[in-house]
Amino acid sequence: MALLQSSSSEVRGLALLFHPLAMNSSRHWFRLLRSSGGIDRSGWIRSVAITAASPLWAPLRLTEEVLYGRRVRETRVHPSPVFILGHWRTGTTLLHYLMSQDAGFGSISLFQTLVPASFLSARRALGPVMRHFVPAKRPMDNMELALDLPQEEEYAICNLCGQSLYVGWYFPRRMRELFHKTVLFDNTPPEAVEEWKRVYLGVLRKATLHAGGRPLLLKNPANTARIPLLLEMFPDARFIHIHRDPYAVFRSTQRLHRSVYDMVGLQRVGDGEIQENVLHIYRELMRRYLETRDMIPAENLVELRYEDLEQRPLEELERIYATLRLPGWEAVRPCMAAYMAARRRYVKNIHTLSPGDIARVREQWQFAFEQWGYSHPGG
Repeated sequence: MALLQSSSSEVRGLALLFHPLAMNSSRHWFRLLRSSGGIDRSGWIRSVAITAASPLWAPLRLTEEVLYGRRVRETRVHPSPVFILGHWRTGTTLLHYLMSQDAGFGSISLFQTLVPASFLSARRALGPVMRHFVPAKRPMDNMELALDLPQEEEYAICNLCGQSLYVGWYFPRRMRELFHKTVLFDNTPPEAVEEWKRVYLGVLRKATLHAGGRPLLLKNPANTARIPLLLEMFPDARFIHIHRDPYAVFRSTQRLHRSVYDMVGLQRVGDGEIQENVLHIYRELMRRYLETRDMIPAENLVELRYEDLEQRPLEELERIYATLRLPGWEAVRPCMAAYMAARRRYVKNIHTLSPGDIARVREQWQFAFEQWGYSHPGG
């Protein structure tokens, strides 16, 4: 979702054309706008660019429907997708990148999430152009980024309908409301839930068609609280949940929110509101996960610590493959070992917490420390 920022006025103008909402339908844009609560002055230029640019993409969406519409609707998603779950900044991307070295999986690419309504027909024409607007690394954590690397399908849902938490990246003052409405589905009307399921299945069908029918490897932190719905759609799905030291998650997630708002947001929120949202969303997301994880058959769920994945990745990956009965471990092991070897040059951001932040995390997330055995500073 990170589009390149540049000092060149020409490139900045093109980057506005490639704002994620600008690449999707005007109808969707105006629907979001009506429920947004207003756009701040800082978002005016982006909103004008989205309004002007979104009609330009309509021919691509029509072409997609003509060329691929029937094939997509007839595509059957493999009944055993693998869902990577876990709160943001817990290592879900590292695990996703690692397991994507296995060519037996299909995945959803960054390109698909940006233009979900037209990526099958537009990838050859648009891909070379859009590569110029995607940075080599994600701004929040220095992980590599590219159009063909796997990405969270939540971005694709967000760019197709309003039933997504990530609408909050554009309208951050709605973030908590959207979390309850589209992740926890608290008091969400049945027709809105059905819209989410329909759009999600459409995204997965396109990815499956593109992947030649291979089972999908999907990473989406928002899905951590959607286990009942995912099992309703895919009773034989496999799940991997990864968790991390809550203090590291807290500080890094705040940075994530601020980074994304600055890149694509149409509203401004203060650091205090970001902090309260992070505290609230983590608490409710993880509680819902703990309440519903027993719905997953034991042989279809693996839980791991981010710290263990970093320290002994191949052992943890072998455990995942064995527990979930995934084929081909010996064949893919060298690819994953090579990926980890190349990653030795990766430098993580260093995050520090104030005593006040430590106290707030300790107070609101104590259950997580107890559940997964993390210790407090000095404790």
